[in-house]
Amino acid sequence: MSGADLAAVIVAAVSLIAVGVAVLAVASLRRSVREIESVLAEVRDRMVPAADDLVGTAKRLAEEAERADGILDTVDHISARSDALSRATYRAIADPVIKTASVIRGTSRATRRLRRHSDDTGREAV
Repeated sequence: MSGADLAAVIVAAVSLIAVGVAVLAVASLRRSVREIESVLAEVRDRMVPAADDLVGTAKRLAEEAERADGILDTVDHISARSDALSRATYRAIADPVIKTASVIRGTSRATRRLRRHSDDTGREAV
């Protein structure tokens, strides 16, 4: 066997080993791709219902937010009306109450003066 034959046998053996390693690598890559496809299918199967639930929940939250906004508007209107009613009631009641209090105070002062005057007059006569 000549050197060229020996080199050819060595190159053929190394090539066979390289092809074997490449076949093993391709087989391993195919298994990895299948596993990734399986995991992706499982994720997709879980994500689609979860996304649907999320969309439904977002719609319900938007509806509740609109409802709460309506309630807040109603409360704001009620508060404004209550303030207006309170002011009107104050204006309607405060003036007569103040005048009544003034009349009572004036009557009380007049009564005290009359009593003092009658007491002063009665003492001089005695």
